[in-house]
Amino acid sequence: MFTLDNRVPADHSVREIEAVIAGLDLTMLESRIRANAEAGGRPAIDPRILLTLWVYGTTQGEVEASTIARHVQTDDIYRWICGGVSVGERKLADFRAKGAEVFDAMLTQVIVALMTEGLIDLHRTAQDGTRVRTWTGADSFRRQDTLETLLTAAKAHLEALQAQAHDGRRSKVARVAQERGARQRIERLERAVARVRTLAAELSEAERKDPKKAPRVSATDPEATRMKMSDGGFRPAYNVQFDTTADSQGAVVGVSVSARGNDYGEMTPMLEQVEQRSGQRPDQTLVDGGYVQKEDIRRVEQGGTQVFAPLPKPKRVAAPGGKRDQERSVEERAFYERIQSTEGKAVYHQRGEVAELTNAHAKSRYGLVLLMLRGLKGALVMALLAALAKDVQVLVRARAAQAQRTPIAAVTIAT
Repeated sequence: MFTLDNRVPADHSVREIEAVIAGLDLTMLESRIRANAEAGGRPAIDPRILLTLWVYGTTQGEVEASTIARHVQTDDIYRWICGGVSVGERKLADFRAKGAEVFDAMLTQVIVALMTEGLIDLHRTAQDGTRVRTWTGADSFRRQDTLETLLTAAKAHLEALQAQAHDGRRSKVARVAQERGARQRIERLERAVARVRTLAAELSEAERKDPKKAPRVSATDPEATRMKMSDGGFRPAYNVQFDTTADSQGAVVGVSVSARGNDYGEMTPMLEQVEQRSGQRPDQTLVDGGYVQKEDIRRVEQGGTQVFAPLPKPKRVAAPGGKRDQERSVEERAFYERIQSTEGKAVYHQRGEVAELTNAHAKSRYGLVLLMLRGLKGALVMALLAALAKDVQVLVRARAAQAQRTPIAAVTIAT
């Protein structure tokens, strides 16, 4: 007899992914459901279905709600996840857009599961950042005067829409949608004006006199920054940071996003995040030269984590007991001695194959090539979802490998 379950192979990865998500505590999501037996209302879609759709879709490199919604109608794997429940594009998009706290909490639960089962080792982690293009055009960047003019025009447009509230030629749905869009544009422009004023205040007196130095901010994504990309071009982007365990599993244990084009000051917050998620602070952290600052090294080393990174340029070695050596803190001297040793160089050599591989997989396997959601929060949502999808797969593979290594106990049959 034909059933949907028969159309999904018994060893398909979606079954294991669904099993992992079914074991997570989704109280946070379930508490948001307003419809119930007492209050009434249309039955809500089980949040496990929506979470599984996004996690599995992300493992397949799908990042658009419209694509996943189409698969729900045509693909047996996605139909199996839904179990006969109809899921539309708008529902999927809203779930992801509001999922920052949810994905963050689910990632923590998966990390704790990996640690509790002894599947990952937090002794050593590797951190690296990758710049991801935003869903906004380079021509959306405007100077302060232009942004203020656009904001004034947007407010006037909203007032005009509200004045036509009783126009019978427009339906209520259309009117509400137009006013919502107008308010969202005003909110974005207000953020853009606030940011461009902050950037202008940071300019020196000489820079303020030069019209070419006037800061520009995107009218559609005010927090985005033009960054130098891997191909040498400059595009609106965010700096996505991942911290990965330097063991055989390579699980992501920390995620952050910034609007800065450099990595200075990112080590300490990431290590604090990892400790908050897992209850354990890594003993060693591997980073590239973009993270190396004296203050950061001192702070991280005092926190109990050894830093492995390239020597700051210029690579001049201070003579032991010399003036430059005496000016260094205890933590700095320990760092210099460690990274110049043969053992230290061997440890640092692992960074590329751990951290850079995570960034490469985030783009090639989990669709983190273009940020479909705007703003820092939107970028964080997509980064967290990519990390969650990877760690769920790590948990599935690690459990399967552990099960194969575990001997089956002998069964004694009484005679």
